[in-house]
Amino acid sequence: FASWSGGNTSSLSSFTVGGCQAPAPAAFGFSAGTVTPIAGSSSPLVLKITRQDGEQDLSSLGLSLPPGLEGDIADAQVCPEPQASVGGCPEASRLGTATVAAGSGSQPYWLTGQVYLTGPYGGGPFGLSVVVPTKAGPINLGNVIVRASIHIDPATAAVTVTTDAFPQIKGGVPFRLKTIETTIDRPGFFINPTGCEPKTIAGTIGTVQGAVVPVSSPFAVGACNSLAFKPVFTASTIAKTSKVNGASLDIKVGFPAGAEANVKTVKVDLPIALPSRLSTLQHACPAATFAANPAACPPESLVGSVKAITPLLPVPLTGPAYLVSHGGAEEPNLVMVLQGDGVSVDLTSTTQIKKGITTSTLRAVPDAPVKSFELYLPEGKHSLLAANGKLCKAKLAMPTRLTGQNGAVFSQTTHIKISGCPKASKAKKKPASTKTKG
Repeated sequence: FASWSGGNTSSLSSFTVGGCQAPAPAAFGFSAGTVTPIAGSSSPLVLKITRQDGEQDLSSLGLSLPPGLEGDIADAQVCPEPQASVGGCPEASRLGTATVAAGSGSQPYWLTGQVYLTGPYGGGPFGLSVVVPTKAGPINLGNVIVRASIHIDPATAAVTVTTDAFPQIKGGVPFRLKTIETTIDRPGFFINPTGCEPKTIAGTIGTVQGAVVPVSSPFAVGACNSLAFKPVFTASTIAKTSKVNGASLDIKVGFPAGAEANVKTVKVDLPIALPSRLSTLQHACPAATFAANPAACPPESLVGSVKAITPLLPVPLTGPAYLVSHGGAEEPNLVMVLQGDGVSVDLTSTTQIKKGITTSTLRAVPDAPVKSFELYLPEGKHSLLAANGKLCKAKLAMPTRLTGQNGAVFSQTTHIKISGCPKASKAKKKPASTKTKG
């Protein structure tokens, strides 16, 4: 270089290389979906990203699965730390494989690794550890590990996966990823939705050059009408009530084993003998307070408890039920907070009161399997319900309508069982008189 510049090495400061071009705008290939798109069935999930030579370099992925496409967390062992960070997860945590093509040209080098389920990561209740050995012939650069967080939407239970930045170089060798293909094929892990409306698997791909590229792939399942929808809905209350402590109500919903559509909506009309208490409704928690921290809500707004058992998690989901006011709504909503294993799901039931009859409607239940569900509204100073008259003398009929994610309808008049009523006394029969002749 010194001789080329006439011996003046200072001229190197202005030396430039011609013929280089900035990477082309990213137009990545993207596809995602389940192998067997049958409603309510389990199926492997396959995701593929491709990049052409000259396009910007892949650096990260954010993936949003459609509501109803759920993972069976209870089926896999969660890989703990520090094993998840160093590539030491057990086979029991394995969910599938990750295959990547690295390099440029028509013959990139292919590498295959494993995908493992981990405990909490990146603020999510669960995470992923993707471990790919980088060995090419005699060259072994060791494992490349990419972590990802898993978040669950509290309203829809939809799953979002967000990766850390992909490594770009190791041991002086640049990767230049061209293809990423992930297959989650652990038997029974991914379960398809039970609703057949068209959906989308959407995401964003980040690039080393700073671009964020939106991607999507259409997703839908079939055979929804073949799913049964036969919930068992019961309700009970306690006969002993008072003006001070009001009345109680215990609602239970169960589902038989087998292929069932999940619940989408629930509507019940409470009997006029069990009206809502105005004094309790007036103490509803403001929506802003609830959104910031439900524990900060007035204690008077805590009106019950809820419990749900799902086969997707190893523990039940339990939590409180609050009355929450939403601005212009005439009546406050009943918001049931289900929590367990780091997952939190809010069920919101709207309330309407006409002529003393309370109608409660769940309009958007997540498309997730549930074995049983229970809502308990106890008696107490701030109970949600009052009692008109003596319950033992009333016929407590509650019109009930549940709609499945597949459109099937379950409708019945639920007769609320009353416990604690005195048993009806049986009239004593007089012994038959006998006369003796003689």
